Parts: sequence; structure tokens; C-alpha cells
Amino acid sequence: MISKVFNSSKSATSFTKKANLAVYESLNFDDRQDFEDANRGFIAPLKSTIIKDHSGEVVWDIEKLEFLNDAAPETVNPSLWRNAQLQAISGLFEVVEGIYQVRGQSIATTFFFEGKQGVIVCDALGSTESAEAAMELYYQHRPKKPVSAIIISQSHADHFGGIQAVLKYAENPAIPIIVPQHFTKEALSENVLLGTIMARRAEYQFGKNIPDGSEGSVSIGIGNTMSSGTTSFALPTIEIENEIQTMEIDGVTFEFLLTPNTEAPAEMHFYVREYKALFVSENANQLMHQIYSVRGAKTRDALHWANSLDKTIDLFEQEEIDALLMIHAWPVWGKERALGHLKLQRDLYKYMHDQTVRLANHGYTMEEIADSIKLPKALDTYWGNRGYYGTVKHNSKGIYNYYLGYYSANPSDLDPLPQVETGLKYVDYMGGTSAILEKAKADFENGEYRWVAQVLKNVVMADPENTEAKNLLADAYEQLGYQAESANWRNIYLVGASELRNGINKDLSPLDVSGIINHMPIEDFLKLIAVKLHGLKAEGKKITLNVSLTDINQNFSIYLDNSVLIHKAGKLDANPDVSLTLERLTFFGVGLGLISPQQAAVAGKLIVSGDQAKLDEFLSLLDDFQRYHNIVTP
Repeated sequence: MISKVFNSSKSATSFTKKANLAVYESLNFDDRQDFEDANRGFIAPLKSTIIKDHSGEVVWDIEKLEFLNDAAPETVNPSLWRNAQLQAISGLFEVVEGIYQVRGQSIATTFFFEGKQGVIVCDALGSTESAEAAMELYYQHRPKKPVSAIIISQSHADHFGGIQAVLKYAENPAIPIIVPQHFTKEALSENVLLGTIMARRAEYQFGKNIPDGSEGSVSIGIGNTMSSGTTSFALPTIEIENEIQTMEIDGVTFEFLLTPNTEAPAEMHFYVREYKALFVSENANQLMHQIYSVRGAKTRDALHWANSLDKTIDLFEQEEIDALLMIHAWPVWGKERALGHLKLQRDLYKYMHDQTVRLANHGYTMEEIADSIKLPKALDTYWGNRGYYGTVKHNSKGIYNYYLGYYSANPSDLDPLPQVETGLKYVDYMGGTSAILEKAKADFENGEYRWVAQVLKNVVMADPENTEAKNLLADAYEQLGYQAESANWRNIYLVGASELRNGINKDLSPLDVSGIINHMPIEDFLKLIAVKLHGLKAEGKKITLNVSLTDINQNFSIYLDNSVLIHKAGKLDANPDVSLTLERLTFFGVGLGLISPQQAAVAGKLIVSGDQAKLDEFLSLLDDFQRYHNIVTP
């Protein structure tokens, strides 16, 4: 829990100031091309800079980013400050005549392709509140033609969460909703099994519980700030199934290229013939993306990612290209610059992949590779490849782990002690907390923040009530955050510092994901129920449940045995302990503990036959995942 007395941030030390000043010597800050591009085609500023949900809670606020108008302060890496300034350039923009982009209304952007009868909307932002604001801004300055089709380019929620708001602007609710192959499965299964811990880790990555400002979060790298709000979903009507597929949509020709298992499990690019525009979703950005996402996710295939960009270049390099469109950035204009950007992005991911694998074959460990791998100058000094989101260090670790796993091959790393036990032994071996703190203070004064963070983690794990240790560890995290070029790393360090000083901030903006849960496939929900089973509590238990879902006409048998849940679809066991007859959403509610079986039965939403006690026993064995886990303390 958060303390009543808030301990504020501290200033940059001389070492941090020196490190940040050195950045100016390594990069060409006189190059203003990105600022020209980010402002090109400007039509109007955002109409809604502060967005509230139906209950009056603020779910989007970029007025608080006005501090970015100043020069880079000593507490922010100037390269990251430059990224934050660019991401803060917002409003309605004309890309080419007939294509328009809204930036700054959500973590992602949205594109409008004007067709013969209406407007084709590509990607629907992260929430209905943000999507509605973007639609209203577009219609305020462009003809009020109805939405004639929606394209969702990939399966992450920041691309489709506002779709129900977009659909309100269609004359016919049955308009085409066009998605890449396997979109529905991937969109609805994303984060189901590990959603709780991923959400907690995401609070660190996106800096959700620290203020925006020169001593707090300045950017999330791939967007200007983090949004909340209502996440919605709509079933698509058309899946692009062929790797290369051409389709006319409202009089406009789209040539699609499937790029699955890249930044998202389901993703696609497309070329718009009439507008001479190439769209590459989130596989190319104005930064280095994450091969491994530090919030926690399956590691992406860096080689396949690079090859998908290469395939895009090969497929469209003979076409006329007036603009390259990216969903998390401003466009790039002109064929030469567009293809040049794609090649540099391709080579960035290919280089990290190839050199990590090369060094691994020399026997270097994951940590050794991360500390030694360097980009060549041509890739490293290109602004569009800088590590504002992913970094070479954690991406190379992700690539190593993708192929070889976490184990270094050193037997000492095969079965190490957990972090609390390690901390206790570490403190004992080093002569106790006082001796460590004395050395750590000296190292902090010498600017050795990485080591201070590494060593004091052990002290805090061994003695989490030691305020002096926690505060010094927070100070080290803070300086590392001030120096970080990656928005992710900065946010993670600064959230860690804040929680060490003040505890966990549980007063966060709401995020309503019921729109996704309501469409969750039964198979994914049953997988979630299986991982919620507390194995030790279930030891020796044996229960068979039959479930009949009346609204979708599906039957399941669920078997608990050997502390494992197994389900069989399309069948009912002949001798169940208990049988449930109910609708799908009621089943979700009962399984998640949102409604008791007794309440559901009284409401006429559940019929139970057999042994009611067996149902209660079964439900008592399911864990309740708490959102706010400790991270920087035990």
C-alpha cells in the first residue's frame, strides 16, 4: 500500500548529468527531418486532450505533457526527450490527399482512407472513448461520409479496442471488418493465462503509477502516454487468409501481405494502389521495437520479423510509393526514403539476431552478450532505430532465450536459490547490512549505479523493512532511469524507486476489458480455470462436472484428478458429481468468483443437478489472482 507521506524525486547527480550531456556528442541533434515529417500535413489540433469515461474518470490526458515544450532537463536522456517531443506532436494530419491520420488520441494512431461512398478506418485505437474522439476530430474537418469498412491490422488491443465506437459511424452495422488470419483467436486469447501478472508488470513498463514530468515518465517510447478506458471488440467479417491477397474496398484497391508471428501473432501489411501508400502496421516504427517485451510476453522471432520486412520490400519496391504509414508513428514520404527506412529497420532486427546467435556459438552467456553487443554506426545513429522501446541489451537476451532458454550452461545457474534466500545469504557473507550499506554508499557516490542496484536488491530482499537500504536502492534506480534512453527502462526504474519510497499506488485509472472477456472463447476460459486450480489444495480430490451452455449450445465435461483439470468438449460424462446448466457469461461469472452459484440460481441463471457441495468444493480450490504483487520487495 502507498504511504501517507510521499517521498519525492531527487535531482540528477554529476554522473547522470555527464552521461546525458555525452549523448549530444554521439547523435546528430541538428537533424530535424523527423520534426518536419511529424508536423507535415497538419490540419487541426486534438479536440479532446482530456477524455473521460461514462463515470467521469479521466482515461486520457495529454495536456499534462506541456512540459515537453522546454529543453531537455538534466534528469532525462536527451535522446528520449527528443522522442517524447515527437510523440507529443498530435492532431489530425493529411498524409496524401484522401489519407488522414489522427495522432495523440491513444497509444496508437488511426488512419482514414477515403473511399467512393464512405471512409475506411484502419485500426480503432485502444478504447471506445479515444476512438470516438478521433472520429469526431476527423468529421469536424472532412466530409461526413459514413464508415464503409474497418481494417484491423493486428491482434493487440491498442489496435482494435475502440471498434464499437467506430461502428457507430456506419450506416450499415454489417460493414466489412477485415483482419489478418487467426485474428479472433489471437486477439481474445492474448494475456488470458497470465493477464494478472502482465498487467502488474505493464504498470512498471508504462509508468502508470508515477507522474508525467521531467522527473517522472516523459514517454512510453511508442506513444506519448498510457490510456485507460473501455476496451471493446467486434467479430470480423473477413479474414485475409492468403499470404498475398488483393481486395477492393469501397472502390479502393488494397493489396494485403500477411506477416504472422512478428510484432503480433496475427498481423498484416498492405499497399493502397490508388493512394500509392504502403502500410506496415507495427513491424516498422520510428524506433527499435521489443523482441522481448519487458512487461512479459512470448519472445518474438527476430529473424522472421526481419524476413517479413524484407518480403514487404521485395513485394512493393516496384510500386509507386508516396508515403510509408506506420501505426505508432508519423509517416515517411517518398519512395527512396520509405524503402530506406524499411531496410534500416530490417537490418536492425537481422543484426541483433545474427550477432546474438554468433556470440552464443562462441560460448558467451546471455548477460555477456547483452553487455558486449554493439550496433554498427549506420544502424545505431539512425534516429528511426534508437532504443526508445526495445533496447539492444534486452532484445539480445530475448533472442538468446528464444533459442537456448534461460540457463547459461554453468552448473551454478542450474538450481540457484530464490531471491529472498539469496539475499539472506548474500548479506550474511558480506558482513551484514551495515557493512554492505557503507560500501554501497561509496559506490553510489562514485556513480556505480548498476552495481549499487544489483547489490542492494539482496539487502532489501533479506530485510524489506530497512528504510535506509530501500531509499539508497531507490536513489540508484532513479539515476539509472534518468540516464535511460528507453522509455520502458526509465519508467521501470522510476516506478521501482517510487514503490520503494512510497509503496504500491493502487489508485490507477480504470481499464474496462469486459468487451473482450464477453467474446472470449470457452476453450480459453477453461484453460484459465485450469491454471487457477491450487494444486496442493486439490491433492487427493476427484470431481467430475458437466457443463451445458444453453445460449451457444455447447457441452463440456470437466475432470479434476491428480491435482489437474482436464476438459472434454462436446460431451457430457455419464456419471458426474454435479451438472450445471447456464449461459456462457454466467459460467464465466461463476468461474471467476463474480457471482456465487447460489446467487445465479436465485436469479434463474443457473440450474444445478447432483451434489451442490461438490460444486462449492470445486470452486473453493480455485485461486483468486490479486493484481498488486510486490516486485521490488519480497
